[in-house]
Amino acid sequence: MELQFYLNVLKRRLPVIAIVMAAALSVVAIAGFLITPVYTAKATLRIMLDVGMADFQLREDYNIRLLNTYASILRSGPVLTKAIDRLAPRSAGLSSGELYEATSVEVIPNTELISIGVQSSDPTLARDLANELGLLLIEYSRDIYMGSGKSTLEIVNEQLRGLEEELQQDQQKLEALLAEGTVGTEVDALRSQIQFKENSYNDLLERYETARLSDALRANSITISTPATLPNTPSNRVGLTQVGLSIVIGLFAGIGLALALENLDTSIRSPYQLEHLTNLPVLGTVPGGLLPLDKEEEEEGKTGHNLQPLEEAYRLLGVNLPALKGIVAVQTILITSAVPHEGKTTVAANLAHILSERGRPIYLVESDLRHPNLFRRLGWHEVEEETRGLGDLLMERPELTQEMLDGIVRSTPQPDLFIIGGGGPRVANPTALLGSSFMEELLGYFGTQGSMILLDAPPVLGMADVSVLAPKVEGVILVVAEAHSKREDVLAAIKQLQASHATVFGFVFVEKGEKSWRYA
Repeated sequence: MELQFYLNVLKRRLPVIAIVMAAALSVVAIAGFLITPVYTAKATLRIMLDVGMADFQLREDYNIRLLNTYASILRSGPVLTKAIDRLAPRSAGLSSGELYEATSVEVIPNTELISIGVQSSDPTLARDLANELGLLLIEYSRDIYMGSGKSTLEIVNEQLRGLEEELQQDQQKLEALLAEGTVGTEVDALRSQIQFKENSYNDLLERYETARLSDALRANSITISTPATLPNTPSNRVGLTQVGLSIVIGLFAGIGLALALENLDTSIRSPYQLEHLTNLPVLGTVPGGLLPLDKEEEEEGKTGHNLQPLEEAYRLLGVNLPALKGIVAVQTILITSAVPHEGKTTVAANLAHILSERGRPIYLVESDLRHPNLFRRLGWHEVEEETRGLGDLLMERPELTQEMLDGIVRSTPQPDLFIIGGGGPRVANPTALLGSSFMEELLGYFGTQGSMILLDAPPVLGMADVSVLAPKVEGVILVVAEAHSKREDVLAAIKQLQASHATVFGFVFVEKGEKSWRYA
């Protein structure tokens, strides 16, 4: 039921949701026409990470820090300023702060890659800035490893040249001694020295080669794996993603607004809402409309208008009445509403009509002495001019006899349906008359005759008539009209009836249409 209630709310507020969605879509469409197109160019750099560490955890931590360091360097002021200067005059007017905002650097997880993105209204400038930043990082990396001092390769190279000169000198000295025919300790010592220096030279040569390879790798540790290309379409273009997102946002915003409006709208729109609000049952849900009392008129009406939904709704309501609150056969029921114009007189007349079909005498008594309109509602305008009715009885307080009642009771085309109007000129104090002991005697008299009495009472709020009359009957039925009755009015009426110790049987909910009652 909860889900059905909210679905009904959304269905009823569908225009609101549609308007909000259309507004959100319009905002995105207008923004797409008004905003300046921005192009994004991306270059990808590959950073050769250190794989020489034995400890994997230390190596991973170092590599992450290295990548993040390079990412920070790329957005540093000196690098951004140098990129702007190199692309002058096309980059004229662009500050390092603006380029900082337009540049995004992303370290791609689980890779050796860094992505450089640059946004600009000039697609060519965006491409060139992205590539230039990559080149500047490469230069920066080479400067770090080369530095202003001597590199390892240069130091080893100098040692090689010095050792090579010493070997040449020793070799020449050895050759001279041998040419002179010198033998002995001096020659042997010189030969050992030459052998030692040759071995040292070979070791230095290996170190030189290793240093050369290392410097070559470090000098090329950063490369542009994917250079930025000229972007053809703006990155801020309104596409299907933005349209879809605007529709989703508009949908949820529309639903939120619909629920907010529903909460602000205190009118009651469903039987479930009414039961949930008051914890009292809805005895029946009926469409609007009055059943004709004349059978011939009813038959004619059926040919032009389908009265079956209306009849069946009130028959179902009549089925729910006999065992209310444990009462086997209800004899007196007061039908009222919280405020005027809810349809209580129509409900009372139709219910009396349907109950009279069971063969039990039904008396429909108009107990609204302030604004009597029962006869007018039934179309009996000529009867309305005749003034005797309930008001006259309560003022005169005659002896209750069948002959006396025959003078004020109006018969109807329905054999077992009788009507007592409100009476003639309006009385001075309706509340006192309705609350009198004679009114109680009158209700008791009808009960002794085996009749059932339906009292068409005035509204509850704004007067005390119902408060003094309701305790004299077995139960009260409140009529609530769809989209007309307010929550606060219904709750106030229930509170007033409970304060007068009246028994409230439940509600009759009057729907605007007949869709739910049609049988196709």
